[in-house]
Amino acid sequence: MRSYLAALLAARVAGPHGAAGPDAANWSLPRVARISMPMRMRHVSNLLLLCLLGVVGWSAPARAGDVIPLRIVTFNAELLNAPRVTPGSLQKYRYDYGRRQHIERVAALIETLDPDILNLLEVTSREAVDRIVAVLHEKGLTEYRGYHVDSHDTFTGLDVALVSRYAADVIDGQPIRTFYSDAVDPTYRRSFRFTDRDGQTLNRSTSLARNAMYFVTVGGHKLGFLGLHLKSQPDDAYSNARRMAEADIARQLVRSEIVARGYLPIVLGDLNDYDPDVPDRDDSRSPKTTVLADLKDFDAERPGAELVNAAAKIVRQADRYTNHWDRNENGAHDGDDVYTMIDHILLPTELMPYVTRVFICHSVSADVSDHYPVVVDLALPAIDGED
Repeated sequence: MRSYLAALLAARVAGPHGAAGPDAANWSLPRVARISMPMRMRHVSNLLLLCLLGVVGWSAPARAGDVIPLRIVTFNAELLNAPRVTPGSLQKYRYDYGRRQHIERVAALIETLDPDILNLLEVTSREAVDRIVAVLHEKGLTEYRGYHVDSHDTFTGLDVALVSRYAADVIDGQPIRTFYSDAVDPTYRRSFRFTDRDGQTLNRSTSLARNAMYFVTVGGHKLGFLGLHLKSQPDDAYSNARRMAEADIARQLVRSEIVARGYLPIVLGDLNDYDPDVPDRDDSRSPKTTVLADLKDFDAERPGAELVNAAAKIVRQADRYTNHWDRNENGAHDGDDVYTMIDHILLPTELMPYVTRVFICHSVSADVSDHYPVVVDLALPAIDGED
């Protein structure tokens, strides 16, 4: 039975000429010489075929030339705490009931967006990630798995996590890692200078406190992700100088940890800065740093930028905002509130031909987050016969 079903499916995928083509996604039963049936019965046979495939547990591996849809999402969930777990000093909901409802709403958003790879920011603990995944499994979305690593931001306790349909590749014995250097270790540390409000020039140093790196192989494509949550406040001199230093560390990580391993780099998350190449909804604000430009051009020895802001594919400028600054903190959308694009997904130029859609989901209420998810859809051609 399994071999017969495999033959039918292979014939359907290959098409009448023995090669995958535009008809390969139509999923109608191919003509068989000794079988003749009306069109309606042929549709019934298709359903039976799919059901039988599910019963026997057979699935066709992706073949070179097949197209694999991939949805990448980055979302700042705003202080996502698990009940009875508060690693940092900040919290959106003080009590367990509010925290449980927050987790439910984030899980419902994940269910709606249906990401394959979700870069989840401002989750504060392993327990919060586990609860999100548990709710997804209760919904029947059992293919999701969660990955968490503690950040080094001890004040806020904010982490960068991964929720994914794909298993993360194990690198150096770990599926997800974070990078940080303390004050006596220069490896991932940078000095920076800024002028304070009194006009004094001060020197400081920083590492990269909130980051996560993970690797996923999809249809033979080796993708290396660097999830970032950079220093906030793009109008503050100290914050801007520190964010520039953080971005330089991120560039180093992309070169030494992702590209050097043969993976295509994808930098994503809450970068807390504007992209001069992709103007957002708020025309009154402009970048005071080169953070986005530096991240996109992570290798100064190569001509041009290696990464592209996927938001450039969003045609309507009014749709380019990922953050709602609720000025008076009344939980409502008022006329003088600020809407800007500070969350980004930076893709390698090699993947841009496969981008089919980019959008920012604005169907997120203030009781979920003050950020909106960035969504990128790709249609990746399978290589090396992998799925």
